Amino acid sequence: MNIEALYQQHQDELIYHVFGILHCRDIAADIVQESYIKLSREAERQKIEHPRSLLFRIAHNLALDYLKHVKVTESYAQSEDPALIPATESPSAEQLVSDAQRLHLLRQAIAELPPRCRQAFILHNIHGMSYRDIAQALNISESGVEKHIMKGLLHCRKQMKKRLPEQKYG
Repeated sequence: MNIEALYQQHQDELIYHVFGILHCRDIAADIVQESYIKLSREAERQKIEHPRSLLFRIAHNLALDYLKHVKVTESYAQSEDPALIPATESPSAEQLVSDAQRLHLLRQAIAELPPRCRQAFILHNIHGMSYRDIAQALNISESGVEKHIMKGLLHCRKQMKKRLPEQKYG
């Protein structure tokens, strides 16, 4: 089975399908990418009769898992005793602009990482995946995952220090 051809043929349709569930194109694209990784691993273990159907089922299940995770996280956040959470002021316009600038610079730094390093970094730091799960998804060792993540952290810190030298990063 040619995963790359399958990816080229169904990527947009699959992102649209997942977007319909999650209403976020970036997360939908990440889930689609993860779906192809899972399909690829499954294809190594067995012959897949209907790869498109399986691909859509994997993506659909991952999207639902993501929604469950968000719901559990929100439920936990709402269950916290409000009396224990200190009142905070709304951020100023300057703070919002500063935060947006830092986020933009961080996204640029992450985009500069080599593809495999970027994948491991995003899966761990944004999606919260364990080194073991990332190793399985990317078909590399846990040690390799650790090296990619450390390389990504060092690069991002270096770039943030260079671009915003007045602030401290790590």
